[in-house]
Amino acid sequence: MNDLDTATQLAYTTAAEILEDRVTEWCGTTQLEVSWKIHNGDACSVLKTLSADTYNCIVTSPPYYWLRDYEVSGQLGQEDTVDQYVEAIANTMDEARRVLTNDGVLFLNLGDTYYSGKGLPKGPDPKSRKRRLGLRAVDKGGGLGIGLRPKTIIGIPWRVATEMTQRGWVLRSPIIWYRKHSLPEKVLDRPRRTYENIFMFVKSRNYYFNRKPLVDANEEDLWTIVARPELTNGINTAPFPDELVQRCLDIGCPTYGSVLDPFAGGGTTLRVAVRSGRAATGIELNPEFCKYIANQLSKL
Repeated sequence: MNDLDTATQLAYTTAAEILEDRVTEWCGTTQLEVSWKIHNGDACSVLKTLSADTYNCIVTSPPYYWLRDYEVSGQLGQEDTVDQYVEAIANTMDEARRVLTNDGVLFLNLGDTYYSGKGLPKGPDPKSRKRRLGLRAVDKGGGLGIGLRPKTIIGIPWRVATEMTQRGWVLRSPIIWYRKHSLPEKVLDRPRRTYENIFMFVKSRNYYFNRKPLVDANEEDLWTIVARPELTNGINTAPFPDELVQRCLDIGCPTYGSVLDPFAGGGTTLRVAVRSGRAATGIELNPEFCKYIANQLSKL
């Protein structure tokens, strides 16, 4: 029996019918009695089953638009149009806002995508086996239905952020994450990208915020954090670094607050949260990722 099967037996608690989808749940506590839970299922669907005003902080990074294939049916990021992708993310964030406490904070990490319009399949990427193969929506002609010309960066993060503000979110700060020492892009006709967006959203005028970690780091809305996440033993994820999650929790979550990641991936948010003494809940569509997270958390 391998470690993932063992973790499944140790952490598995129940399976329930949720919105006509079978959602498997794992839960446990660390040696310091910090609780954690993982739901296997579609993020938006599972969020609808969770109680309102529950989580103090959400730290998450949804799948980017046509940049990864996580090899699971129903994954986000493969929509035919930009508008469909923006709507899918915004719909999920609607439910995230409902389960966030009134004084809670959301940190949303989103990357951007270029429109090529070449009409050719994307070949293998030596940097990552998670890169899409085949003809992607961003490779097709027609400007993605919004009149884009080839070589245009789509502006995905700000399209999502703008849609979320129109649905009631308050965008308090767009944070730039400078991905220090990240693998360089292989482009010669424009500057190579070195940053991603972290959007800090809240749902009310009064919310938890601790400025001291920013003062101590001598950084405000430009965060220099090495893009070197913890290894995930070969599972097909695109994790962000522990330091990034810790920074978000330090400034946006009470010491013994509860944390949610509706796109848990390899479990970075959950692991960092419980190590800091905060209860954590994750939602992940890929059952193999859930087993991996449960195995890792069961060791803490």
